Amino acid sequence: MKRISLPHFIIIGLLFWGLPAAFVDGPEAIVYTLAAVLPVWLFARTGPQSESVPPRRLGGTTCLILVMGTVIYLTADALFGQKLFQQNVFLFGTTSLDRVIDQINAGVGEGRGIAALLGTFTTLLPFCLIDVAERAPRYGRWALWTVAILVIFYNVTSSRGQVLVAVMAIVLVRASNWRRMILAGGIAFGAFTVASTLRGDAGVQGPMASAVAAPYFNLLLMVSSHCGGAPWYSFVLEFLKKFVPAFLFPKSIFSFNVEMSWCIAPGADKNLASVSVFTWMGEILYYRPSLLTALVAGCLLGGMGRIVDRQLVRYRLFSSRMYAGFVCIMLLRSRVLDVMSYLIAQWIFLFFWPQICNLSRTLYRFLLPPRPTSAHNEPGQELS
Repeated sequence: MKRISLPHFIIIGLLFWGLPAAFVDGPEAIVYTLAAVLPVWLFARTGPQSESVPPRRLGGTTCLILVMGTVIYLTADALFGQKLFQQNVFLFGTTSLDRVIDQINAGVGEGRGIAALLGTFTTLLPFCLIDVAERAPRYGRWALWTVAILVIFYNVTSSRGQVLVAVMAIVLVRASNWRRMILAGGIAFGAFTVASTLRGDAGVQGPMASAVAAPYFNLLLMVSSHCGGAPWYSFVLEFLKKFVPAFLFPKSIFSFNVEMSWCIAPGADKNLASVSVFTWMGEILYYRPSLLTALVAGCLLGGMGRIVDRQLVRYRLFSSRMYAGFVCIMLLRSRVLDVMSYLIAQWIFLFFWPQICNLSRTLYRFLLPPRPTSAHNEPGQELS
């Protein structure tokens, strides 16, 4: 599994969520899927891999800084930031979903605040801690794993998919044989079932099958409801807006899933009990011409996926790479621009990750600067 690049995961997601849309939109959906896959496939094949940074053992000070920094961030976010413990399905069950929906409704059309933005940036943090734990002493390894599992649990909220992909990434990163894959699938399915039961979805016939089938049913409703459309360059503009933080410059964004949910359920009076998803094909059908939108989407996904993948390979973050790939597959159940938001955030986080790991060395040099070497004077020569 370590050999599968991030663009390859994206291709799997595009095919998995795109090809079945042919039952909704006809053969055109297959054409749009292949048009989006082609640029991603080219990015997966071309370009040299980044040279891997030689692994370096983590000292006790580095482990302490990583653990304490993570705990401080987690505590601050839990008390004053996103407060995700209040939305955790394992702690609050069905109430967690209601709280997530209320938060979505409150922020419709607005960009992420600074707390939510930091939360998106640090999505890979626990998996990066797991990756570097292999190079830490025994006590440091246990400490890094402990805080990593705590952060993963904190980030779950009401999403059963987060539980699924986190378990798969952790279990499969060391080996990819059939025995390991069956083990990972069994544990992931068990965790998914528990989360579904706590969330109140146990009465649904097959919550996994329902989660896969629902987006296509919503897509059919969207196509049947004639929810309008927009030119393809509006899709590009929505992508460019993602580089502008909302807390620095107020911006208005088009919340595609929310708007389409209002379209297929006009009686909701803009106070939804849930927000529907339509697979990534929903955006392609909305922005026209759809073939051009699919090509643009593939180029954006392939380019950003390649950039992030090079960073992950360079710093030997293989469980992070696998988790990011599974997240991209899961997000394509919703829309392409959700994947782009995720990739941009991880690209920024991975830019700072080496500086975070080298913080102990930087502090050591700052607190204990090298002593100047004493010069021995030549006979008859004065000190300058």
